[in-house]
Amino acid sequence: MKDRLVLILESARKSTITLSELEKVANTCDRYDDFAASVQVLINEGFISAIRSHGTNWKGLPNSFRIQKGKVNQPLIEEIQKMQFKVHPAIDLSPYFSLSKKKWLEDKAYIVLIDAYLKKNGLPTIPTNSSGRSYEIMKDEKWIDEQGGKALLDKLNLWDKLKIIKTPDPLMFAINPNELLSNQSVHRHLIVENKATYSGLIDLLLNTSFTTLIYGSGWKISSSLNQLSKQVGLTDKEIQHKIYYFGDLDYEGVSIFNHVYEKYNMNLATSFYEAMLRKPYFEGKENQMRNEVALQHFLHYFSKKDQEAIVSMFQENGYYPQESLTKEELHHIWRNTLWT
Repeated sequence: MKDRLVLILESARKSTITLSELEKVANTCDRYDDFAASVQVLINEGFISAIRSHGTNWKGLPNSFRIQKGKVNQPLIEEIQKMQFKVHPAIDLSPYFSLSKKKWLEDKAYIVLIDAYLKKNGLPTIPTNSSGRSYEIMKDEKWIDEQGGKALLDKLNLWDKLKIIKTPDPLMFAINPNELLSNQSVHRHLIVENKATYSGLIDLLLNTSFTTLIYGSGWKISSSLNQLSKQVGLTDKEIQHKIYYFGDLDYEGVSIFNHVYEKYNMNLATSFYEAMLRKPYFEGKENQMRNEVALQHFLHYFSKKDQEAIVSMFQENGYYPQESLTKEELHHIWRNTLWT
């Protein structure tokens, strides 16, 4: 009887409860004396306290009670505290101290799966959209957007830490109609990471063999590039899209290229990077995260001499922004490179 009464107290939304609400817990076969004794035990143990102004019933039981939430929720609080010490440190369980036991039990199974994902993979370093991250964590691409996953991740203070980006924006690009309307089976596309470089190259687009000049906007390109063939209207399966990437020569730029390469098998526009390497590098990128796999993949596009220059630059916390090339240099490289 007592355990059933405690369950009612745990699920109560208000801070008070009436005797008649407690009486609903009793079964038809229960004796009222046993019920009254259980209520008295709850009073004696501090789970509830009488609201004296509401009087008593014929058995001398108070007609209403104030629920002592701290006492009622103590086992739940201890369970949450115990689990907090076990889960990945990025998971914050403190919101559950003020929520119902029902909510805790509903979310607990998901928290276990999130914890397993983080312990196996760590916090992600590469942004992705919600469906991709949802599948990684729950093996269900709809969990975050359609099944309450976002609300749970917000509650656990994980949303920003999981680097989840919103539904991708449309791909931003300029079109070369000469190439778009040709009957060729191969179409070339150049992605540049920054706006300044995009602006510097757009005037030359019509005089190149490229169908589009694409503004990558950093990491956003990884989720929007899959819309390329549909947006330019070249969806025929016989058409080949050759994509070239030119970004900043820093750890982040290297990681962006490697990530997009893994998804779309693109090419590195090495001619632009080689031109930057002939100039003095800039200093001041000490805090960027190094991705060794991405760096090794990036290096293999270059000669041994240039590989050594890149490694040496990174050892000195150096970097090359795309803006290190002038508009004239950008034009010369794009026009005179043999794009295979």
